[in-house]
Parts: sequence; structure tokens; C-alpha cells
Amino acid sequence: MPYDVARDDPACIAYRTGGGVFRRPRSARRSRLTWFALSLAAALTQAAQFAVVKGRARAIPPLVIVAGTQTVALTVWLGFFLVSGHPFTPPRSAWPAIAASSILVTGMSSLLARASARGDISIVGPVFALSPIFTVIPDAVLSGTLPSPLGWFGIALAVAGTLSLSGRPDRGRLRALLGRRDALDALAAAILLGVLSAVDRWAAVVLGPPSYLACSHGAAAVLTGVISAVTVRRGLVELATARNVATIVAHGVLGVTGTAMQTNALTMAPAAYVNAIRRLSAVVAVGLGRTLFGEPDLGRRLAAAVLASAGAACLLLAR
Repeated sequence: MPYDVARDDPACIAYRTGGGVFRRPRSARRSRLTWFALSLAAALTQAAQFAVVKGRARAIPPLVIVAGTQTVALTVWLGFFLVSGHPFTPPRSAWPAIAASSILVTGMSSLLARASARGDISIVGPVFALSPIFTVIPDAVLSGTLPSPLGWFGIALAVAGTLSLSGRPDRGRLRALLGRRDALDALAAAILLGVLSAVDRWAAVVLGPPSYLACSHGAAAVLTGVISAVTVRRGLVELATARNVATIVAHGVLGVTGTAMQTNALTMAPAAYVNAIRRLSAVVAVGLGRTLFGEPDLGRRLAAAVLASAGAACLLLAR
């Protein structure tokens, strides 16, 4: 008979061998490797999005990037429903969540695109990794829960790592960091992502992830498309070059691929584990910033990214 050695992990089942030793079956070990690989790949795609924007999309308005990305995502999810035959759940009472998510996605993605295009992605990545911290207040308000000691330790690590990005040893570190436009944009995007995560969790439970994501991407595509048409106007025609279209499509495909891999990983492991691994995108972003764009202070920024990622991981794992 199998012995359940981890009630919250259905893949973790041990069997008694002849020598009295418990061993996990190969399927369980394979499942662990699979979710880790998927989560790590999702982190790579997020860092690659930063690099695509900085390397090829500096001349494209952030809202146009977001509109194109959301349209690509909507197209992929509609194709998923057509090919798989998966039933679509109408939004019904979840429309307020979809509307809220479209606004949050528009703001978060626009800020992130602007920060990546105009700043250093080795700054943007570590600052954006702070997003789990900004779920603390919504969780406290909605569920009355506060972080455990490990969670508070994670917050301290993440804050220390982020402050070290300024490169100043005195008390002016926070002021120096917040004096950077890319850091401010990434910080605001992290705050919006923290709120968006709470909305996503609720709506995905009500509608199911595929239906919710299709509706959310669709609403965000319409919203950003209308705003872009009003604000950019005639400039949209000039922006519609083969290079720009290819850049936006690549950015969108990276985003959809990362979401799909993360979603699959979430079916194999607790959400805290998957999200903690994806925070490693901050470390990858620092490496890409140095390798592709010659961004300075590799050692300091890499250490800051590791601290920020470790802090976020502690906060996630403490839930």
C-alpha cells in the first residue's frame, strides 16, 4: 500500500521497498522536474520581453505595444477554444472583475513597457520582482491574514536588495532609486500587478482560467486599442512597419507562452512554488541587460536581483 507523505502534494507518494526505505516513484520525480522547468522557462520569457522592448520597441508608444500584445493573446486563446473544443464560460457576474483587470493590465503593461524601453532592464527586473509584497495589504483587507515570520523576513530581504540598486551606501539610497524614472515605472507596475493578482485569482476560480484569460485579454485589447487610436491617430499608419509588427507579435507570443507554461506548472505544484521560481526573471534580466545592452554595475545589480528574488520567494512560500 502507498503511504501519503505530503498531503498537499498529490505527486508526492512514497512506496516501501524491500529494505524499508521510502522512495518517490519516477512519475512524481518527473512531475517535480517538469513544473520547475516550466516555471523557469516562464521566467526566461518574461526577461526576454524586457529585452525585446528595449532592443526593438523604443520608438513604439507603450500603449500600442500593449494593444498589440493583448490582441495576440486574445487570438491565441480564441484559437485554443476552436481547436480544443474546451467549453467557454460566459462572464455573467464576473464582468466587474474583467473590467478591473483590463484597466490594471493596461496601466501595468504600459508602465513596464515604458520602463523597459527608456531605462535599464537590470533595474526594471529586480524592482518589478517586488510585486508579491504588494499583495500583503489586499490579503489583509480581504482575508484578515498577515505574513508569517518567514514572510516578513522575505519583505526585508526584497527591500534591502531593491535599495542596493541605487548604489549609494548612505541614507539617500531610497531617494536616489526613486529619482530614476525606470525604477518608478517598474515600482508602479509591481503595485498594479499585486492588485491584479488578487483580481485574477477570484475571476479564474469563477470562470476557469481559459475563459477568464480570453475575456480579460479581449477587454484589455479593446481598451488599449481605443486609447491608442485616439492618442496616436495618424501615427498608427507610420508605426505599421514590418519590423514593428514583428516586434509586437514576438512580444505577445513571449507573453502568451510564459502564461501557458506558468498555468501548466500550477497544475503540478503549489502556486507559491511556481511564482517564486518565476521571480528569477529579475536575475535573468540583469544578465541580459549586461550582455545585450552593456548596462553598468553588473555585480551590484545581480546581487540586488538575487536578494529581491529571494525575498519574494520567502514571502510567497510563507503563505
